[in-house]
Amino acid sequence: MSVPGVRRQNRSIGLKPGAGLALAAGLFTSACTTEGGQPPGQEKTGAAAFSGPVTYRCEEEMEMTLERRGSLLSVHSPRGIDLDLPPAPPGQTERFGEALYAVVLDGRDALWMVSGKEPITCTR
Repeated sequence: MSVPGVRRQNRSIGLKPGAGLALAAGLFTSACTTEGGQPPGQEKTGAAAFSGPVTYRCEEEMEMTLERRGSLLSVHSPRGIDLDLPPAPPGQTERFGEALYAVVLDGRDALWMVSGKEPITCTR
């Protein structure tokens, strides 16, 4: 749509291939929450309440292990990567991520995302 007197500038924001998918997934999931940061109808007794290591079964017979460490989520990913992810955004209890990696918790399900790769769905 063109607005008289306004010039449109095309600028690249420098995202790597696949980064748009992870960004879109993060924005989509952030839009599906209430003011308290919880998905509508979900109490904090769901994904946010686990303690100790929890193993998720993933597609293609992979596994992912998650453990809370303060505000961080310690992840042993389906592809064997070990890392600690901070909440994203801060104060959040269902979405964790930084740089190339992200985990979204939704009840008994977890979505593992790596920039440039297809997300992997896992279930407790």
